[in-house]
Amino acid sequence: MLTPEPVRRDEDGFWTHTAFNELFGDREIIPKEEWKAWCEDQNIEISTSQMEYELNEDHPAFISHFDEGNAGCIGWTPEPPSEDWYMLSIHDTEDGPVVIWYREIPEQEGLRL
Repeated sequence: MLTPEPVRRDEDGFWTHTAFNELFGDREIIPKEEWKAWCEDQNIEISTSQMEYELNEDHPAFISHFDEGNAGCIGWTPEPPSEDWYMLSIHDTEDGPVVIWYREIPEQEGLRL
């Protein structure tokens, strides 16, 4: 089970949970089945947000990344879907910065939903 960690973003605005770092290693892509199995093993569900779709085109972080070509995501402070979601990673992709949120899948009557 994942334990929430303090989010300490680096100078570019990125951060990754240590457990996610261990899964990813130095790979750029995790095969879909491996990702799904890891989430099931951790008993979590995920939600993602992309800077490109969350911010207006006139937002300073959007301009810095997409218009000026700066690699970071300084100034983007995405909000979790609700208070029971925790950040798993905020990182850059070929489509721009993305944040991955996770939360524990609630158990009901001893069974996983």
